Amino acid sequence: MSTYALSSWLVEKASTDDAIRLIAAAGFRRVELSADRAPIVMDWETDPQGVCDALAKAGISVPSAHSPELGRFLDVPDEQERLASIRDNIRYFRLMAACGIPQIIIHPISGRAGNDDEAWAAVPGRSRESLQALADTAADLGVQLAVENLGGGGRPGSTMQSILSMIEGLGDHVGLCMDIGHSQQAHLDLLSELRTALDSGKLLTLHLHDVDPAGKDHYIPGEGCIDFAPFLGLLSDRGYDGGRTLEIAVAPAELAAQRVAQAGAVREAWEAL
Repeated sequence: MSTYALSSWLVEKASTDDAIRLIAAAGFRRVELSADRAPIVMDWETDPQGVCDALAKAGISVPSAHSPELGRFLDVPDEQERLASIRDNIRYFRLMAACGIPQIIIHPISGRAGNDDEAWAAVPGRSRESLQALADTAADLGVQLAVENLGGGGRPGSTMQSILSMIEGLGDHVGLCMDIGHSQQAHLDLLSELRTALDSGKLLTLHLHDVDPAGKDHYIPGEGCIDFAPFLGLLSDRGYDGGRTLEIAVAPAELAAQRVAQAGAVREAWEAL
């Protein structure tokens, strides 16, 4: 049976204790630590082992963390900003190593490098240089890098193949995070993208969320326009056993319990497939 994690982004407005309670009550046994302003993430940055112990006491493991916000500028032309972004990811690597979190989700592009063709042409080289530096340190610390697709319009970083080109030769500990919502926003064929990822042998994890007809993302599956059945079917047919995270946008504090429970209902239905 496949097991689904929940991104802590959904409970960004809840205290650490409440976040753990809500996640456990909805039946989740895995959480991806994400969202810099979430109390559970801020507390983890201060006391990584303490937060992971509190989660473990509630029966929840932490298979992955999301790169911090300052770590998402690996492609920018400003060299000091790019190097600072690398350092902030490495800061997370060390926190992860301290409490045994094995995998981090990395954004290889930021959308801040410029919008003309000349600016975009320089993005893969800078992203590759940054990823090489991260891969070297991650290997030393025993951390996996799952590099996520973003953007659209055929730009670097939007397709599974473009990510594969960026990470070629960086090591077995560097692979893909396919974000189905981002692929939908880029108007890509979801099954074709998934096949590319699976065929590569580099698919480490998935971000799963829905997208509305206007292109807004990070909804609970079933609230938007993505047909998840063939996607999940292909994962089953191919025996995919990597990570699966429901990455749902932050809910207002008064709706957090309801939204986590709704995500839990999706998890329960999917895990029963």
